[in-house]
Amino acid sequence: MRLTWEDIENLRDQTFYRTPALQLKDINETETFVNQTGFCFAFKMQKSELPCMWHAAAGEREPQYPIHVQHDRYIGLVWNAKDALAAEKKVYYGKALKKRPTFISLEFFPAFYLLQKRQNGAEDYVADYMRGSLSAAAKRIMDALLDQSPMVTADLKMASKMAHPDKRAEFDKAMAELQSKMYIVKIAEFYDPFTFLWDVMDHRFSDEIQLSKKLSEDEAHEKILQRYFENIWVSNVILIKRLFGWESEEIEQTLNALIIKNIIVPDVKIENDSKLFYGIKNQLLTRIGKR
Repeated sequence: MRLTWEDIENLRDQTFYRTPALQLKDINETETFVNQTGFCFAFKMQKSELPCMWHAAAGEREPQYPIHVQHDRYIGLVWNAKDALAAEKKVYYGKALKKRPTFISLEFFPAFYLLQKRQNGAEDYVADYMRGSLSAAAKRIMDALLDQSPMVTADLKMASKMAHPDKRAEFDKAMAELQSKMYIVKIAEFYDPFTFLWDVMDHRFSDEIQLSKKLSEDEAHEKILQRYFENIWVSNVILIKRLFGWESEEIEQTLNALIIKNIIVPDVKIENDSKLFYGIKNQLLTRIGKR
């Protein structure tokens, strides 16, 4: 029996909770979803690159984005989850992967944080700026937050000299940059008026950051990539690099380690696809037709 992309998507329907039987119905189930997947997108994904909470809330593979999002119960559940779970620090929520809203469980947060390769925590932002890997706008935001935090968005714009409407795009881009580098984190949302409360990552997740120091980079890569394959079933170096932004050498080294540990297998063939993939090694994948 040949392995097809529809076979893969059927498997992902289970690990992504994209069925009516697995559909998320309340906040407790959204927390379980983050813990089970380890890391997932909040509102959208492309070509099943990761589990997505909105899809799991809808219990569908391809839900239609609503015209009136404020009245949609599935979008509403994700909104409630990102507010409640992040405020209670039950998960990490921020633009960690591909600068898109991402949930990461507390179990996996130390591994993701370690791979930022920090030597001095938040203070490394100055070195990042000096070597050209952090924008001037992002540096100003970090200067302000380290001087006083937490801080609501309006105050942060004022303190970083980006309160003028013409600076909005620059400010938003810098905030996404700092989230993807795991320097800052949103810790609360307020609705009267609507605003976010921001803090330095080192303040909010100090315990988890201490745990990250007990991991090696190899261990962090392997931990993340094993769960990734448990969720997504098959992938390759190009897809992994596009999602995580790791170097190809790091990815190949981690894949080889997982092969040696009998966790994944190489040379998985998919019908009508000339590329070869790596796949999670388990009985279900074998029965479907790994070749």
